[in-house]
Amino acid sequence: GMITIRAASTTQDIDECFRIREEVFVVEQNVPVDLERDEHDSKALHFIALADGQSVGTARVVLGDNGTSAKIGRVAVCRSNRGFGIGKMLIAAIEGSPNLKHVHNFLLDAQTHARQFYARLGYEAYGEEFTDAGIPHRRMKKRNQHSVGDD
Repeated sequence: GMITIRAASTTQDIDECFRIREEVFVVEQNVPVDLERDEHDSKALHFIALADGQSVGTARVVLGDNGTSAKIGRVAVCRSNRGFGIGKMLIAAIEGSPNLKHVHNFLLDAQTHARQFYARLGYEAYGEEFTDAGIPHRRMKKRNQHSVGDD
């Protein structure tokens, strides 16, 4: 079907993002709900993926370093919609977002099993493996190819 990715701008969109996150992280991965939702959600940019109008995926971006870095997180695609490249499209939509054109680097904490997924998208792992919510992770980063302004 038709897949579209857009910034989640309405309350309804953002509620859908939280619903997908709960389904994937809390229900599937047993992440405690009080860790899944955090203080960054209120100021993050949320993105939503729709397949034929149904919300099936989400991700969020939290700006840091005075707006020069964008941390991608809470990337989640509903189980029945995996394997269609939706995760890849979410990352591409974030990287190409006009709201993030001044960002120098995209950062993320990848669950270790997803590291190859991000590596294929140009992200490089750095630092030690660490555990978050009982799940092993690695930090990863990528320079913003679309960056405008001074380097």
